[in-house]
Amino acid sequence: MLLSLSEAHPHDEIRFWLFYLSFPPAKLVELEKFCTRLPNLRLHLVQVPDRQNFVRLSQLGGRPYGARFLWLVAHLHLPADMKRIIFLDPLDTLVTDDLVPFLHHPFAGNYVVACREIPSRPPLITAPARTAHARGASAAKILRVSKGVLNSGAIVINLERLRRDGIGISHYLEVGQWAREQMGLSFGDQGLFSLTHGSHYMQAHDRYNLRFFDHTTRLRKLCPAVIHFAGNIPKPATLRLSSAQEQQISNHMAKIGKSVMRITPRQIISPAFFPYYRRWWEVCARTPCHARIAPLAEAKTSEMLANLNLDPGRHSQDGGMVVRGAAVR
Repeated sequence: MLLSLSEAHPHDEIRFWLFYLSFPPAKLVELEKFCTRLPNLRLHLVQVPDRQNFVRLSQLGGRPYGARFLWLVAHLHLPADMKRIIFLDPLDTLVTDDLVPFLHHPFAGNYVVACREIPSRPPLITAPARTAHARGASAAKILRVSKGVLNSGAIVINLERLRRDGIGISHYLEVGQWAREQMGLSFGDQGLFSLTHGSHYMQAHDRYNLRFFDHTTRLRKLCPAVIHFAGNIPKPATLRLSSAQEQQISNHMAKIGKSVMRITPRQIISPAFFPYYRRWWEVCARTPCHARIAPLAEAKTSEMLANLNLDPGRHSQDGGMVVRGAAVR
């Protein structure tokens, strides 16, 4: 994500604020060393002190990694003269175009600018969850809110408004406890924001948070500024297909007459997704983490293909596909 962000803004000075709860010192040194190679990016490290509050949110939400909630309190830990900032999910986003227009998108009084959670459905307009529940909102609606009214892969945060309204970690802890203990809901960061604030966001153009798995005709025509590997698809660091493997999958799907195929109980794949994964790996190949994660991704991909009885190196006599004992790459 950092390399793609830097290369998409060759003439801009980027101030990158890394919020963290705990980080191995050696990893911080490695990150700092990498950032010095990016001439237009300056790294700022922000260790948020109240770790137990984020551990508690992780427990209440039933999700690992309490650090996922850190952007909710960015306004409390950034310089007071900063009025807005872009948040990008560092694990599964790729910046492919200029984000300056996104940064300066009007808030219209809202806490954030963001894309809606489900691109193919109309936006959900709702009050904060406890208010909506008291007014008789259905359990199905509250459940949908807990999954996120907006998507947090790429957002612009209204630091000034959040400070003015006095929003702090206690607001999220209170709502998180209500959601878990009173409603039996699980949630991540975008779900907790939506439960706490409802539809307190200004909708951005979907090109700033392209979830290509929702591959409608409209989305296929978009020129993405941020590619987000979110939804019911493999994360990019776990799927590394060779051209032969891509072709094998494409041939099989053409044979069975499907444009999208399920590869695990929760994940799908499509030949339409391949260019996005190739683009991610092209950027990754120029980073220090490539040597570590590429072999792991290749092994994971070969295992997935074996489970599907797909093998780019061998065919049965009747034209069907068979599993090969050795992984082929």
